[in-house]
Amino acid sequence: MMENLNNFSLISRLFGNLFYRCPTDPILTGVFGWLQQGGLSQVWALETDKSTQSAIESLQIPLDLTLLEQEYQKLFAKVELAISAYGVDVAEFVAFRQARAMPEVESADHFGLLFLTASWIEDNLDSVDAQQELFERFLLPCASQFLNKVETQASLPFYKALALLSREILSAMADELEETA
Repeated sequence: MMENLNNFSLISRLFGNLFYRCPTDPILTGVFGWLQQGGLSQVWALETDKSTQSAIESLQIPLDLTLLEQEYQKLFAKVELAISAYGVDVAEFVAFRQARAMPEVESADHFGLLFLTASWIEDNLDSVDAQQELFERFLLPCASQFLNKVETQASLPFYKALALLSREILSAMADELEETA
């Protein structure tokens, strides 16, 4: 489906997990090592300008995960991770996921889960319609507000960079979906 975004699923899964999980979560153990080895640079399919390249580098520099965890806790005490805070109907999102036989989750009211859902659709459904519906009804209505807040409230470059790159990949994917429609 995606020629220029062939790594969209991987990047969505990466970004979704970085928002969804605390940096010291055992699930993320290998992720930071992969990033430090330049993994994101290798899979980033979009053209990069100076700010994009700087953001990619900010995600790939070695980090003290304890410090990053403190930033995560502080940042997301100020910036709401719940998609319901941005006007998204969580019951509708749950119904959207159930209609496509996606795995159950503890709480669907989380921004990171939107990225994880996009990745799941890409990997398991190959459905442009499902991606378009996810973007139009759930992801885009809250992404701009959420990512702007993350960018302005973050103290460390890591989350500012994550917000900037998230905005770029979502914009490219939305354009791709629009062209496909």
